Amino acid sequence: MLTPKEYQTRTLETLKQYFATCQKLGDADTAFYNLTKQIHGIGIPYREVKELPGLPYVCLRIPTGGGKTLVACHSIGIAANDLLHADAPVVLWLVPSNAIKDQTISALKDRKHPYRQALEEASSSVSVLSVQEALYVTRPTLTAGTTVIVSTMQAFRVDETEGRKVYEQSGALMDHFTGIEPALLASLEKHEDGKPVTSLANLLRLHRPVVIVDEAHNARTTLSFETLARFNPSCILEFTATPDTEASPSNVLHSVSAAELKADNMIKLPIRLETRPSWKELVGDAIALRQHLEELAVAERKATGEYIRPIVLLQAQPQAQHQDRLTVEVVEQCLLEDFAIPAEHIRRATGTDKGLEGLNLSLPSCDVRYIITVQALREGWDCPFAYVLCSVAEMRSSTAVEQILGRIMRLPSAKRKLREELNMSYAFAASQNFIEAANALEDALVQNGFNRQEAKDLIGKMPEKPQGGLEQFWTTSTETVKEVPKLDTLPASLAQKVTYDAQKGELTFTGVMDENEKVALQSCVTTPEAKASIERVFKKSHGLGTEKPKSPAERGEPFSLPVLSIKQGNLFEAFEQTHFLEMPWKLSECDPRLTEAEFSEKHFDGKVVEIDISDKGKLAQRFIPELQSQMSLIAQEKTQTVANLVYWLDRTIPHPDITPSETGPFLTAVVLYLVEQRGFKLSHLYHDKYTLRQKVTEKIEQHRQQAQTLAYQSLLLPECPTPLVVNPNVCFSFMPHEYPYNTRYEGSYQFKKHYYKEVGNLKHTGEEYDCAVFLDTLPEVKFWVRNIERRERHSFSLQTTTDKFYPDFVAMLTDGRYLVVEYKGQDRWSNDDSKEKRALGELWEKRSGGSCLFIMPNGKDLEAIRMKAQS
Repeated sequence: MLTPKEYQTRTLETLKQYFATCQKLGDADTAFYNLTKQIHGIGIPYREVKELPGLPYVCLRIPTGGGKTLVACHSIGIAANDLLHADAPVVLWLVPSNAIKDQTISALKDRKHPYRQALEEASSSVSVLSVQEALYVTRPTLTAGTTVIVSTMQAFRVDETEGRKVYEQSGALMDHFTGIEPALLASLEKHEDGKPVTSLANLLRLHRPVVIVDEAHNARTTLSFETLARFNPSCILEFTATPDTEASPSNVLHSVSAAELKADNMIKLPIRLETRPSWKELVGDAIALRQHLEELAVAERKATGEYIRPIVLLQAQPQAQHQDRLTVEVVEQCLLEDFAIPAEHIRRATGTDKGLEGLNLSLPSCDVRYIITVQALREGWDCPFAYVLCSVAEMRSSTAVEQILGRIMRLPSAKRKLREELNMSYAFAASQNFIEAANALEDALVQNGFNRQEAKDLIGKMPEKPQGGLEQFWTTSTETVKEVPKLDTLPASLAQKVTYDAQKGELTFTGVMDENEKVALQSCVTTPEAKASIERVFKKSHGLGTEKPKSPAERGEPFSLPVLSIKQGNLFEAFEQTHFLEMPWKLSECDPRLTEAEFSEKHFDGKVVEIDISDKGKLAQRFIPELQSQMSLIAQEKTQTVANLVYWLDRTIPHPDITPSETGPFLTAVVLYLVEQRGFKLSHLYHDKYTLRQKVTEKIEQHRQQAQTLAYQSLLLPECPTPLVVNPNVCFSFMPHEYPYNTRYEGSYQFKKHYYKEVGNLKHTGEEYDCAVFLDTLPEVKFWVRNIERRERHSFSLQTTTDKFYPDFVAMLTDGRYLVVEYKGQDRWSNDDSKEKRALGELWEKRSGGSCLFIMPNGKDLEAIRMKAQS
């Protein structure tokens, strides 16, 4: 099972929160506005599609390489659970082409594939069908679990042969329309005699499908909306890197940034670009770089066991009559004859050349190192070994490279490499003008889902190659060293990074030098002057003393601070929720009564009960209640007993910390109380079983919180047998290369002491901004970081009774102490949440023995921060 990355989990949590808000408010429009206001501080207006009034229709924006399909698979269970309230959802999965359709069906049917495993995580029974197979689907299949029908949007056009079959009467589907509730007939297309048309389209209308739209920007037309409306969907979820923002703007619920992908090791960034007017020299440089990367990959495999074989994607020109062009044939001939590349290392991949057909490029037995294409590789093609894009054509427009650029950006195994060059992508363009080529690359990145400012920052010039060879292809630092160093005494790993030009008296170091390497190099010389020169090389490699100094993170400076830890015997562990979840408690002894306020007798009767005039003056139908009523009618169960209802509740309510021997008696008591004391009919409870489940889950959570609060508070006491302490050996470390901000600060003030090059998730005005500027100018602060909320692997946190507390700012002081600042406006400084966080921060400070400081200034009292830093 492939565990979702942190940014993927946050994306799914936002979707879950949206559906829960839809259910609570009964309105997709208001839910979207309220949730985006909660996330961004400003609500985003919801753009309703007139053909689909009231429908939850949202977009999840994930750039190329971010795993959109995996997120889409997980989203199905969320839609079924939190919006439809259905155990057996029907999903209509739409893709942009037949090639991607075939690949998607193959992956979703493969029980070993992560996509299929993601579907099965939410449903024990999963059926994946093509449209042709769906025309013969049986009723037991649809009621057994999740059914996913994969198609292209074009297949449902009535002018297509396949589309006509979707809307035609089919005897194979008749069983689906027998014995259904009369209330369900209203939504179906009917014959003149009032009987429903037994078509696949009508079957979809009956089951209110969840619609997944892959590459959704291709499907936002009036014709597409009219087509989708014919299936009466329950919701539409768009997954794309580039949502429509002009003609028919998407409702972007959640956006993932390039920084988030990079921090989770999904993509190779930045992109290093080189331009040359001579295309053959350009190809030669690309070949030299690929060979260098392969040498690094061999060393990487020896160190980690991971196999990588870097591949160059060569983009040739299309053929044209009466013109000499750099066609696929010309480029291939150049590789074979001018550079003596073995034929087995080369493959063509164009519309007519199928050189990659049936080839597994990831196998060590595969020899392919060069792939020649023109405009686009096969749709859905994915090869993380592709490191270098070499375009022999003038790179003047994004359309020339956008489809290929995304192919070189995936990081093999989604795991950071020890060699920095293997974490980056490379592009070579035949061009007289670097800026022109960089702009084309920038535009192509935007087309792959990166915002404009990200794209600008992700493209850099290839470092100059040293004289005498192409084997060293990375940042170098050179300094005059008059004494000839004895480099033969160095270990091989260091010796390969150092060269000495005896004629010029210059020592050159490749990469970023660490302290141990500096000491080893200084031991190769004897004079103070030579040692000082090596010290200057060390500083240069860290960007010190240059025109644009590197940030502490770019210099590789460590930033670790101690966390609250728990002492268990002679061992110390970071304090987390699991430590008080382990405290035993008995749910069976808790109050099972659900009051009228907790579970109302009022319930929806299956009719559209209310039409309002919205503040926009439009009619707004109560879509959500009508949807859930229809789904409950479809899912009516024949055998309705207390035992079966209790079993369903026990199976569908997560309770990893409670045994069945505890949940069984409690859930039985809940149901019996509702039936025997409050007079509910069992059929009513079955009809509203999803609402009942939600309320029971909340009741259990109340009891759990009470038990956990007692356990948590006992751990805070000094006399606790396993007390909380601050131990310098149990630390959180900010990772120099991983800073997963979602939005980037873009104000005029230039921060000088931020740990990372960028400042994430900070607006350019407001009180938090003022606090950041104050920290940046405080003499006692060596450097600081904007601590990104809910980034468990990448941000400092303290455990509360219910969640993790992520303070706003974390600073390293010049005297070696740590300062943590949580900014709270004066209006929130005294609320319960602030009191808990303040008490926890002060506990962390107290138990650190003076090495850690915590401050929550009361509103604009920033001088309190200065006083704390000077204390």
